[in-house]
Amino acid sequence: MLRSILLTLSVLCALLAACDGQPREPGSMLAPDSILPIPGSNGCMVSYTLNVTLAYGAPSCFARPIVLTSGVFGPAIAVHQGDTLKITLVNNLPVAFPSVTDGISIHYHGLQMAGSAAYFDGMAYVSLCPVAPGKSYTYQFLVNDPPGTYLWHDHSAGFKGDGLEGPLIVYPPRLPGAPPAFPPLAVSDLWSYDGEHTLLLTDWYHASTNSLLFQLNMPFDAARVTNDTGAWSWIGMPQAILINGRGFYGDCQLFPGSGGNSAPPTCMPSTFTVPPGRSPAQPWASNNNPGCTHSQFTVEPGKTFRLRLVNAATLVFMTICFEGHNVTLIAADAIPTAPISTRCLDLNSGQRLDVLLTADQPPANYWITVAPQYRIGAPAGYAVLNYKGVNTSTFPSSPPPQPVNITPWGFAEDSLVRLSPRLLTASSDLAVNLYLSPGEATLAPPPVPTKIVLVNLSQPLLEANGQLRWALNNVAMTRNPPCVSLLSKMQKYPKFLKQMAVNASTVNGTGAGPFVGISYVKAKDKMTVYYDGISPAPLYPSVGLHLVENAGGEVVDVVVNNFPANSFNGDYRPVVGPTRTAVEQHPMHLHGHRFWVLGRGSGAFNASAHAAGLNTVNPPYRDTVTVTGGGWVYLRFKADNPGIWPFHCHLLPHVFMGQQLYFVEDIANAAPPPSKVPKCPATCQYNFAPYTKAFLRSKWGMSGWELPPLY
Repeated sequence: MLRSILLTLSVLCALLAACDGQPREPGSMLAPDSILPIPGSNGCMVSYTLNVTLAYGAPSCFARPIVLTSGVFGPAIAVHQGDTLKITLVNNLPVAFPSVTDGISIHYHGLQMAGSAAYFDGMAYVSLCPVAPGKSYTYQFLVNDPPGTYLWHDHSAGFKGDGLEGPLIVYPPRLPGAPPAFPPLAVSDLWSYDGEHTLLLTDWYHASTNSLLFQLNMPFDAARVTNDTGAWSWIGMPQAILINGRGFYGDCQLFPGSGGNSAPPTCMPSTFTVPPGRSPAQPWASNNNPGCTHSQFTVEPGKTFRLRLVNAATLVFMTICFEGHNVTLIAADAIPTAPISTRCLDLNSGQRLDVLLTADQPPANYWITVAPQYRIGAPAGYAVLNYKGVNTSTFPSSPPPQPVNITPWGFAEDSLVRLSPRLLTASSDLAVNLYLSPGEATLAPPPVPTKIVLVNLSQPLLEANGQLRWALNNVAMTRNPPCVSLLSKMQKYPKFLKQMAVNASTVNGTGAGPFVGISYVKAKDKMTVYYDGISPAPLYPSVGLHLVENAGGEVVDVVVNNFPANSFNGDYRPVVGPTRTAVEQHPMHLHGHRFWVLGRGSGAFNASAHAAGLNTVNPPYRDTVTVTGGGWVYLRFKADNPGIWPFHCHLLPHVFMGQQLYFVEDIANAAPPPSKVPKCPATCQYNFAPYTKAFLRSKWGMSGWELPPLY
């Protein structure tokens, strides 16, 4: 009854646009609560309230529960470089809505979060505990990162896949003495353009993200499956690609070889929209649902527009193409690049690209196509580039490009993405200096490392319970340490984790760490800690907190090798195990830093064969990089940001399954914690918890759609 009442209220609020009476466009920019000058600074205090609620919506023309932020689906927020960002996060999600962890937390993806901001990075239980349902918390920190395109999203449960995410735009500094105007003032930048659009690219499922994650903890090994445990099930392909919160679940089958249609497709949900095992009777799926539209981006003939492209996907690597137009790449992950003219660009989950598009074609409507890569069966997505004055109610006259004809970039194309030459030599140009940190003369990489960290990716099957995990150096990472802030804990007790560290070379029997099979743990429960460098990686898959410690000021090289799933004794089954050799691509993201991508290639990195080919002159400088299936990447970064910084795959199901480690960096010089912090729970749920049917029923009842099949 409570759940029904809460959902009914949330539906009413959604229909009233968060109860404020004004409908708002998906992906639209949130207006700040206030913009107040900061005495003695050119920056302002920019305040937003992110009121997180649950509603029903149909962004793909199929209705399901969605998450709104202050009444908007996937809204953008914006500040200027030098502003202080004040975010009040209000968790009004119903307690009864299923979640893999209790509470939400916002990560500001790409921002370095230096100094006291380290506590507001948003990785739940690493910096601060999450915000519980019915509670609120205010994050406040200085934004001194380069102007550019970033991303904000939930980093606690799975709600980013339900809409709790959006673009984050950092504009150049405000003009000295100017009033705190908004939208931004016209200030100097490296480029000139006449207008801009932001394109938030997301993949969309017709089941709630948390319900998909539950099934990843059920036994993969068929011999361990019982009626109560249920069997492992991959989250599968999304049902739609959304561009600024709009799409259509039938787009992947919309026009295969049949030419263009003159009108949007008719919404007719069919059985293919229903995940396996669910009832085909969906009471809120009908043929007149809202949301069966495609986003339009209007340009004026002869003018140049900046397009900010953000891949916020749960799973899908995307290629975006612009019909009839070449675009010029100008920035990758907010950092200026050498210009590249192209019609199509690749961006993986967590990556952002900025391009310039000049409206130099005959006025008409043109397709913007988003094609999935490496996931056969995933849908395409479409939007429309509309020339001002052309009828917006019709599709382009040409057939929409089909995904099968759009191929991803290879290593040769990727190698063309390089740092802008303007950032490689010292300059007095104020626009160039916007992208440099204090004390930096250029963005050229340091010539040699002081430390090298080897990271081997694999996908072990744990003998203790038959769970399938992702591992770095044979350690599958428990996402949440005990229910406290790990950063606070290490500040108070600097030797705490090292005293608990396991000598990995002694964990060479089969099996897994102690937290496998545990549902909830208390705040005082101990943990298993693996410290890279103390001993070799374990010979057999294990589970625990996986830490790499960096001294302040070190230049760290990270070599990532992407091995077959069953590598490093990763499958104990004598018959089936040897055949489990698949590999996947992974977008690896580092919090708190940017890194130079010195090289990428196939196979495993071999210094004698590959070191001479590393680009130490003008490599791209990013925060998210793709490791190809069966390939390697070579990264370099400066350990100049005291704190604890996760390094993980940005595909949500992969990080949930353990594909991460934490860089523990110069904790002695980390800023003290804020005076007020969210209250940590007495017990917290681990990402390796067994979501048995009995457990799911006892916590959330028989909700049916939001949970895996319980019958």
